[in-house]
Amino acid sequence: MKKIRTYLLRLLAALLIPVLFYALMSLLLSLLSTSPEPVSCTSKDQIYISTNGVHLEIIVPTALLDTQVVAALQVPARNPYVSFGWGDRTFYLETPTWDQLTIRTALQAAFLKSETAMHVTYHRQAADFWHPLPVCRVQTDTLLTYIWHSFRKDATGQIMEIPDAGYTAQDRFYEAVGHYSLFYTCNNWVNIALKRAAVKTALWSPFDVGVLYHLPGETAARD
Repeated sequence: MKKIRTYLLRLLAALLIPVLFYALMSLLLSLLSTSPEPVSCTSKDQIYISTNGVHLEIIVPTALLDTQVVAALQVPARNPYVSFGWGDRTFYLETPTWDQLTIRTALQAAFLKSETAMHVTYHRQAADFWHPLPVCRVQTDTLLTYIWHSFRKDATGQIMEIPDAGYTAQDRFYEAVGHYSLFYTCNNWVNIALKRAAVKTALWSPFDVGVLYHLPGETAARD
């Protein structure tokens, strides 16, 4: 009996230690910020970062998108904002609502290097819960280039829509590049976008709160 108890304790430790280490590193690296070189300009674009409580997306005014990109994304008229989210393909397509999440889908997203998709949503107006992020045009261009390169292209260079995959008439899914894992999540994708655009953000954060923590105005709100 003692041997069984010892074995179970060791098994529990083997399972818990990696989880605790991951949680600790996520917390520490989320609190530590990058130190980008300041970017100055006379006027700034207003983009946004949005979260559903777990998953971050980047929201861009349609007017800032190239007309060819607007056409490729099939943005409907009178939709002044477009949001972009990158994530696990199976999770996106099989879990339109949280109550439809299965253990298999959750484990696959967490522990397997899975295929990814880009989620594009059209918005008729800005939402109060969006986090504003003023950036210079050069930063906007960097963000848009990063987003566009996250779409998988076919042999002719066209983005690849996943047929009949949208949740509503206001969104679409496209094939994406890269693989989703515990170490490269949807929120890491947004975090890297901000790094490349010289926006202060977390050193590394797999969770939305780690990125939101460093956004302009969030520090003042916490104080």
